[in-house]
Amino acid sequence: MDTLTEHIERSLKERAFYVVFEDELEHCWPSEKIDPEERDKQIQAFAESHGWIVSVLNTDSGRSRAIFERR
Repeated sequence: MDTLTEHIERSLKERAFYVVFEDELEHCWPSEKIDPEERDKQIQAFAESHGWIVSVLNTDSGRSRAIFERR
């Protein structure tokens, strides 16, 4: 989680948003262990705890992405 946090922070200094794809999300929020609604809530709480906003997009194929932005 620390590595993801640092990567998002660094990226948001250079651009307005950063997209985290499913494979990265799986490392911190494994979909096999967390139901989709709870997973989205945990990602939202993570973003808020760092002063970011996030939009979680879930595709029909089950692949998610999270778009983080500065507040």
